[in-house]
Amino acid sequence: MEKERATYRGYLLGVLMILGILFIGVGLQGCQNGESTIENETKMVSEVANFSPSPDASSISTQTSSVENDSSSPSEMSDQPLWADRLTPSIPPATPIPPPLGDLALEDDILVWILLGSDTEPPFAGQTQAIHLLFINPRFSKASLVSIPGDLYVYIPGHTMQRLNIAYSIGGIETLRMTLAYNFGVVPDRFVLAHPGDFKWLVDDLNTVEVTVFYPIPQACGGIRAGLIQMDGTLALCYASYRNGMDEIDRMRRQQQLLRVIFRNMTQDGNLIQLPVFFASYQGWVKTDFSLPELMGYIPLALRLADPDRVGYYMIGWDQISIWEVPGYSQAKVFLPDQEKIKALLQGAINDIMIPSPLTDQVQTLEAQLTAAYGATATAYHLITPSPTTTPTPTGTQEIPAMWITPSAIATITPPGYP
Repeated sequence: MEKERATYRGYLLGVLMILGILFIGVGLQGCQNGESTIENETKMVSEVANFSPSPDASSISTQTSSVENDSSSPSEMSDQPLWADRLTPSIPPATPIPPPLGDLALEDDILVWILLGSDTEPPFAGQTQAIHLLFINPRFSKASLVSIPGDLYVYIPGHTMQRLNIAYSIGGIETLRMTLAYNFGVVPDRFVLAHPGDFKWLVDDLNTVEVTVFYPIPQACGGIRAGLIQMDGTLALCYASYRNGMDEIDRMRRQQQLLRVIFRNMTQDGNLIQLPVFFASYQGWVKTDFSLPELMGYIPLALRLADPDRVGYYMIGWDQISIWEVPGYSQAKVFLPDQEKIKALLQGAINDIMIPSPLTDQVQTLEAQLTAAYGATATAYHLITPSPTTTPTPTGTQEIPAMWITPSAIATITPPGYP
């Protein structure tokens, strides 16, 4: 019995990282305001990138993921000359192509993950309106999350200068990795891509979240007042994805706020006991190149990262970018990066996780809460089954042995609707 309990607990904790990553890699839907930004964007994509033969470039946001190569190995790419045949753009760029960013001081044992949120439901690729680089130092149990605006105007190797948020839809994760390597000097080891419905469903599965709104947003989401707000999945998605014109920086700030709240909710009070059901429900919808055995190896690290102040939050904001209007009739506006300032920001995020600091007792508390929740759930799963042979008892009834249900014996029921 104890062995079966241990097996069940190992399975439970084994999915900790994939849901932790899901919280960060939220699929944020672009519910922006009714200004002409979206219309200009589609015109610009057709005019500058020319990725579709039709003047209507909206097909870029509805491409299927058939071009994606999720099995591409970052180690294979890093062994090749990255820019040998990719420095020549396929069409003339609207602005000169900057040199590749390099010389970041990044040790080999630092994990680099890219966390993405699509604005489109599967099977379409869409645009990645949520882009987060995650640097993890397993030795010191520290991490840095760097949020990147999707409208950042970068060089997509082998294509041309274009918004970062369409790199994935052009060529899948391999093209995005090459784009990040060229413009940010890092090649992600692993990736996760979530969709809007994934995020909404997760918040609803958590029975809403409490978010402190510092500034009211009367013009969006039916009007959001300042103060402590109880948000369901629909409201949380709108709060995290609403953008007023070009103010993508404020949107990233609200995204990071929600991510902290969700991560705290999931790691406290034994709520991780729900992860086996979550894992089965989201499997096949969230795109990733993680394997479950690999994620299980990160269980101790994930619990330590839940300790206070182990994760630092950064963003490429107004100090590192400037607004620029793309030449042509579209009048579309994008963010031009300042390479030196972006490099300084990334290096600062990396340097912060290289400073050791002691853990608090919070890790032991979270483990105890999860263990207690497991014990209560295991009792609920106690199943009474008839014995092959009857055993007389003093009262004349039959004594029936008990059996603990293991995860392999539990049927997973997917609720109706999305996914």
